[in-house]
Amino acid sequence: MKKKIIALTCCRQNSKGIKNKNIKLFSGKPLLYWTAKNTIKSNIFDKIYLSTDGKKIAKLGKKYGYEVPELRPKKLAGNKSDVFETHKYFFKKMNINDKNSLICIINNNPFINSNMIEKSFKIFKKNNYKSIVMGAIKVSSDQIYFRQMKKKKNSLYPFFSKKLVNSGINRKDYNTYFNTGDIRWGKPSWLINYKKFNIILSKKGFRYFEINEMEYQDLNILKDWKEAVLKFKNL
Repeated sequence: MKKKIIALTCCRQNSKGIKNKNIKLFSGKPLLYWTAKNTIKSNIFDKIYLSTDGKKIAKLGKKYGYEVPELRPKKLAGNKSDVFETHKYFFKKMNINDKNSLICIINNNPFINSNMIEKSFKIFKKNNYKSIVMGAIKVSSDQIYFRQMKKKKNSLYPFFSKKLVNSGINRKDYNTYFNTGDIRWGKPSWLINYKKFNIILSKKGFRYFEINEMEYQDLNILKDWKEAVLKFKNL
């Protein structure tokens, strides 16, 4: 049986860091418009779903081309809700499983364009759908993990003191990246439990496509939003 290629975007109504983020106007359009546009433009998916607890978001989603089977239960839409539990609920509700589907989780972010989606799918396909695929941004040597600090009272202390002490002064390229998580390709069973997802990453790693930091912005707080507006204008 040929498996369906499915996209799922999850949008909460009461976003915490940026109020009404998912429908807030970004470059003249609601944020969700850009994600829908790029997902559809990629011309990859058999089904494009939106999971939300908000009626306004659902209405916009349908207008932009998403299928919105129902509103998500409120217990899966709180500030501390686990989005992987939402995946699990949605997959079960829609009878999505490893035998019939391959999944791309696409976060509501206007910088995830159709080219990124297409590129990530090619990597997923090239690896016979056996590896998780995500976007990643390279970290400069000045921001390497062992230079991170934790605050204690009025001072900062290194998390990895032994590694920092032995690191020396150099311009070494550590080939270090962090994953953005805004695109996640995988089998449904890989995407229903956050701990198990991270166990897979730890044991098998993941395939990736590199994202230019100047062409991407995470959207968690208002400062991010303001920076994103400026970056988007220059794309």
